[in-house]
Amino acid sequence: MTAPIRILFVDDEERILRSLAMQFRRQYEVLTESDPLRALERLRSEPVHIIVSDQRMPQMTGAELLTQAREIAPETLRILLTGYSDLDAAVEALNSGGIFRYLTKPWDQQEMAFTLRQAAEIAARQAQAPVLPTTSRLAAPLSVLLLDEDPDTLTAVGDFCVEGGHTLLRVRNLPEALEMLNREPVDLLVSDLKLSGEDVAPLLKTLAQAHPRLLSVVVTPFCDTQALLKLINEAQIFRYLPKPIRRGLFEKGLKAAAEQVLLWRAQPAQVVTRLADQPQEDRDREKVGSLMGMLGRLRERLIA
Repeated sequence: MTAPIRILFVDDEERILRSLAMQFRRQYEVLTESDPLRALERLRSEPVHIIVSDQRMPQMTGAELLTQAREIAPETLRILLTGYSDLDAAVEALNSGGIFRYLTKPWDQQEMAFTLRQAAEIAARQAQAPVLPTTSRLAAPLSVLLLDEDPDTLTAVGDFCVEGGHTLLRVRNLPEALEMLNREPVDLLVSDLKLSGEDVAPLLKTLAQAHPRLLSVVVTPFCDTQALLKLINEAQIFRYLPKPIRRGLFEKGLKAAAEQVLLWRAQPAQVVTRLADQPQEDRDREKVGSLMGMLGRLRERLIA
């Protein structure tokens, strides 16, 4: 008999915890904590598949909690509940806590249920996956595709590739990017949100659907928090790093991405820990549908 998926909800308001427990106790084994410190103790002492945390709590923020949760139980999927006034916290939680999703408060019950169902499906696959032995293939160099014209970014990514023995691929525009992705295996994408004046976000959202094991690191001066947050849920970007780049922070993000790629290489292909939301806007859905067709050779190569 398969063990039930265990979800830990953390919120300092007891009435919210009671509401969440009532809503989901039939589908999952629901745990609740109003104290984030006690929540961390539970993560240390018992299995938890999914943790859902409010952002605003007196002892620590949700982003801080999920960052610590990642250190204690890295396989636990992390979801942040945040109000519109705290949207920057979701970006912090992405970079430090590796969140699976963020949901804004007050949340939509159907959206919450759908997000938890997606997370539960991933958690179930992780639990059933066999542990594979380490092989030399796991440490093989990465293939890094750069979609950025900034010379500072090029220098930093180039140095990272030289140091790690990785292959650096460069393109000048989106058509060249599509051609490269169809032709060459790519492990890591480093991209601004504009390339030769074109919007890269639709491509990032498409790749999250077509190739969920391709990690995307976004580095951009773009400060539209709402648009960046969409990339967390709809493109499952791995990191957001601001421009002008800070070399130490940038190198840390690239190394973390490389480590994640190597971890995924040790897992069976069917175990995917990223599952992007479908774009919410009609225009985005149309663009993603069009680009999906253009990435036909990529998807054929991955399925084969």
